[in-house]
Amino acid sequence: MFLNTPELIDQHWPAARELLEPVVSQAARGEFTTEDLHGLLVERRAHAVVVFSDGLAHLAMVFEFRLYPRKQVINVMAVGGHDLTGAAVSFWPEFVAWAKESGTDEIEACTAPAMTRVLRHLGFTHTYDIVRLACH
Repeated sequence: MFLNTPELIDQHWPAARELLEPVVSQAARGEFTTEDLHGLLVERRAHAVVVFSDGLAHLAMVFEFRLYPRKQVINVMAVGGHDLTGAAVSFWPEFVAWAKESGTDEIEACTAPAMTRVLRHLGFTHTYDIVRLACH
């Protein structure tokens, strides 16, 4: 389910936040909090999908569209949940088809090396390494 109206965001964000919190607190490097993600959804600068099974949220994903001069991509900002393997089989092909219909050329994600290895099973390939220098 896409959380694409204020009512759907209000209704389902608590379940999404619960699934995303471990990812944001353990894998992200201070780029955002779950509150920031919620704000981006409300401002329509990001989008969220929640996958339900038997009435329970099993997967949540927040993503944004990025427009490069020659490509439109979806940047997966955060994804978390239970039974990600099952969701990969059922949800991922549908999401990729939707992305293609939406004019997306590629889907990208900034991940740790371990997650990069996991995502290879979904067809992702290593493209860039991200390096940072603290300026404080």
